[in-house]
Amino acid sequence: MPKSRPRFLEFFAGAGLVRQALQPDWRCVWANDLSPKKARVYQDNFGHAELHVGDVADIRPEDLPDADLAWASFPCQDLSLAGWRNGMQASRSGAFWGFWSLMQDLKGEGRLPKVLVLENVTGLLQGEDFNGLCEALAALDLHFGALTIDAKHFTSQSRPRVFVIAAGADSTTQFAASAPATAWTSPTLQRAVERLPAAVAKQWAWWHLPEPTAQPPAIESLIETSEGPWFDEQKVEHLLEMMAEPHRRKMLEASQPGARKVGFLYCRVRQGCQRAEVRFDGIAGCLRTPAGGSSRQTVVVVEGDRVRMRLLSPREAARLMGAPDNFQLPANYNDAYRAMGDGVCVPAVAWLAEHLLTPLVSNRGASAPTVTADAAALLHRTQQRAGRWFRDRP
Repeated sequence: MPKSRPRFLEFFAGAGLVRQALQPDWRCVWANDLSPKKARVYQDNFGHAELHVGDVADIRPEDLPDADLAWASFPCQDLSLAGWRNGMQASRSGAFWGFWSLMQDLKGEGRLPKVLVLENVTGLLQGEDFNGLCEALAALDLHFGALTIDAKHFTSQSRPRVFVIAAGADSTTQFAASAPATAWTSPTLQRAVERLPAAVAKQWAWWHLPEPTAQPPAIESLIETSEGPWFDEQKVEHLLEMMAEPHRRKMLEASQPGARKVGFLYCRVRQGCQRAEVRFDGIAGCLRTPAGGSSRQTVVVVEGDRVRMRLLSPREAARLMGAPDNFQLPANYNDAYRAMGDGVCVPAVAWLAEHLLTPLVSNRGASAPTVTADAAALLHRTQQRAGRWFRDRP
């Protein structure tokens, strides 16, 4: 009899890039997202059967099938600089507490998935938010660790993200190390771990994972140098005039006779003045949602003295996220760009699944419940945090 595929729940699923990464080795049995527009992208690619469109706070444990893993890429807006880092008690990023409450209910029913994965921006590591999240996982009697993974190891985009992986104590021993792996542990993460309370820190695990050896695809293979529409000469000249001297030098260095260089331009406010900044290092900047300003990247193609510029296309954005060209995107530019800017890097998730998630789930031992004084206190604090979010949300 063939071995059954592990089952997963996909919270805050967006366009479904986690599912794109985990299939076909894993089976999605339930997914949700609040946004009807993102839900349509998900349904166009994976059908309607598993997707529930609605607020995570309205989901009940009986709505959830049994699963081996629960993935939650909860909203990042209140944890990023763009959201002024309002934190995990704010309305959007606080949706984590709706997810946590469901996990607590499943634990009470004996149905807590063997592995939980939380993914978010590196702003999660700032302030007290990370402590609260780790306390919440410890209150579920889970051991946990985090990795800072940059998409640039897998595709030509700089996109650092934090992945927190939690599992039962029995599962962590053979996959954890006594010290952090340099490649996947940023200094910010190390400082965040050092700030954890002692009762929480004792459940921390430094995950032991290899470094990827495959080279990311060259940027020239992802960007269409013939595709338009290109900006007119007046707009190109205006953007060039907005460059400070270091970036003008980059443009000059790129304009070598007989060569073609592909780069990216971003508009930034520096000391109260808007500037155009360019890079030609073969890496795109982090994709964001199309809210204006620096959120939209401009493709720059330099061929000798000829300079062309245009907005990054949605298909190119999908390629930078590692999505295949047959992944269906909305016709509307902003909707398509937002679906990708809110997603996860597909090959990074696939790599994480291969080297950690699948082995963790395959380790079928079961932990005995722990009800210590520390655990009871952590549970009480976490329930208070979750309760405040449920009470205060709009």
